[in-house]
Amino acid sequence: MSVDETAVVAASAERVWRAFADHDDRGEWWHYLYLEPVAGGSLEERWTDEHGTPVVTRGEVTHAAAPKLLAFTWADEGQEASTDVEITLTPLEVGTEVRIRETGWERLPDGPSLAADHRAGWRVHLANLRRHVEPG
Repeated sequence: MSVDETAVVAASAERVWRAFADHDDRGEWWHYLYLEPVAGGSLEERWTDEHGTPVVTRGEVTHAAAPKLLAFTWADEGQEASTDVEITLTPLEVGTEVRIRETGWERLPDGPSLAADHRAGWRVHLANLRRHVEPG
């Protein structure tokens, strides 16, 4: 089982990479994510679930190749195992294809329901990314 979401963004791969990798740039569209975009770097996402409960998700960057690939593992506090995320940027004639693939759900007892939640979350992040990087 995997979550696999793709969007075409009307911006260069370099611009999209910067939106993920640069702290200040990312803060304009995903302000609650701290990310060190280098292999071995840490990430932390502090968010609030639908019940108003604060959640901390932590992980480690496993691969960073600007402006093409950012990969990391992450898990919510208390989760039995992490999932693996790959964000691939593919330049197109006009714009960039952004593909987010998250795997490892079989390691979690509630994997199918978590995968559905993450699919919805990635769609929101992709929409926010598009609004942030596409020309006005």
